Amino acid sequence: MNKLMVIAGEASGDLHGGHVLLELKKLRPDLEIFGTGGQLIESTGAHLYYRVEDLAVIGFIEVMKRYKYYKGIFDEMVSKLDEERPDAVFLVDYAGFNLRFAAEAKKRGIKVIFYIAPQVWAWKKNRIHKMKAFIDELIVLFPFEVDFFKENGMVAHCFGHPLLDIAKPSLDRKEFSQKWGLENQNKRISFLPGSRKNEILKHLPLLIQVVENLAIQRANLQFIFPLAPTVTREEVLPYFEGVKAEVQIVEQDTYNAVANSDFAVVASGTATLETAILQTPMLIFYKVSPLTYLIAKFILRIGDIGLPNIVARKKIVPELVQHSSPETMVKMILSYLEDRPKYQEVRDNLAQLKHDLGEEHAYANTAKFVASLLK
Repeated sequence: MNKLMVIAGEASGDLHGGHVLLELKKLRPDLEIFGTGGQLIESTGAHLYYRVEDLAVIGFIEVMKRYKYYKGIFDEMVSKLDEERPDAVFLVDYAGFNLRFAAEAKKRGIKVIFYIAPQVWAWKKNRIHKMKAFIDELIVLFPFEVDFFKENGMVAHCFGHPLLDIAKPSLDRKEFSQKWGLENQNKRISFLPGSRKNEILKHLPLLIQVVENLAIQRANLQFIFPLAPTVTREEVLPYFEGVKAEVQIVEQDTYNAVANSDFAVVASGTATLETAILQTPMLIFYKVSPLTYLIAKFILRIGDIGLPNIVARKKIVPELVQHSSPETMVKMILSYLEDRPKYQEVRDNLAQLKHDLGEEHAYANTAKFVASLLK
């Protein structure tokens, strides 16, 4: 029986890694999977030692504050390499942890498959020499990454972007409105604060201020908060106590919520690309600790932080990072909702971006490739 160790440390890693592993189990039903992940990876029958909720963190300073905690998890997972001796490790994104883990696996002669490349084209280009040394097979999500790694002496494989397979609504606007008891005619804005606890802590109070300001200025707006799979209603309800606006908290229905919204306000991350594929104009925002922001500003080599803008190689949706006040965000949201040509230009650019991401069936094709690498 083949053994595969998986390390996924975030909600997006569980999403993408989980779907690949589900397809892989169809091809190799005898495969034994263990490691770290979330609900989807666990659904493959994998034995999880830690869940993504235990692992996700944002920012350099935030990581350093909990260094001993993460070092303990890392050391325990390295010990599992020695105990279980998997045929390969399947490392999903989570570069800070997984590149170090790749080195440990390689040291033990275990094949390293890295899925979703670190964004070295944006920062830490010096990581490439480590990647060459420790990664046997690199699987990327964007076509431009294949060219980037080739220019830097490394082979990468791209099987299309997996979000094209899954970021699809199952309800139209009328059906979604009926399901959640919403007025169908009013303009609707979805707010996506992120999937990590730190993101909720930093972003939700800001977004609630935005909602309250919008409610004062426009009476015909609806406000929806679709929650990431890693966030529960109970976790966010305290933030909404005394809110001076009517909001709808939506669980397990994010794609329908975003697809049936007129606009979205989205924390930078995978959700921005999902929103782009769903063709909903958006404002991308993000807040971290002041010191983390200064460090990132110093080392990042790209102007934009939002995936839609990075992939399009131009700014197709607006971004507000760190210094985004509720007033500035409200002004920007209304400028798009109330300027039809400006709004349509964003929709046209999002349609082109979706086309450029390539073909569907990325998960199945990735799984076939991984299966070919196992004994």
